[in-house]
Amino acid sequence: MTTGPGAALRMRIELGPSIVGEPSWPDGIGVRTFTDDDAIALYALLAHGYRHGGGAVAPFETWLPQMTGDDEFDANLWFLAESESEPTLVGTALCWTSAFVKDLVVHESWRRRGLGEALLRHVFRTFSARGAGAVELKVEATNATAIRLYERAGMCVTERLR
Repeated sequence: MTTGPGAALRMRIELGPSIVGEPSWPDGIGVRTFTDDDAIALYALLAHGYRHGGGAVAPFETWLPQMTGDDEFDANLWFLAESESEPTLVGTALCWTSAFVKDLVVHESWRRRGLGEALLRHVFRTFSARGAGAVELKVEATNATAIRLYERAGMCVTERLR
């Protein structure tokens, strides 16, 4: 397996009847879609989540217009998980209209509670309802924790990228 610097894996799940079950959300989590008022908090979550690697985020002034100006941007495909006890973003799945997961980040205080898997299942269900046949993403080949999460959710490696 290619695991050097910059190596990535493309992962995919074929959508079918067994994939569209309800996600199991951790207690105290509400999920909604993006509004313009979420931009700063969402950016902070992404920057915090990627601060040790696993992905990257451009400076806010570049990131926001690049993301929201992309041809594949749809605010209804940017899923934000909030803690109901303290209205703060604790996880997100940002998807493109091509059924591609651009970013998946869960704040470390909410990891190992099923939030990442619930977000993925929500994504799968959403794209299945839109008629997509599969969902894909890319992940750094050295990010073993994320790869295990994606495999647990039913995704498989389809390509090794440099």
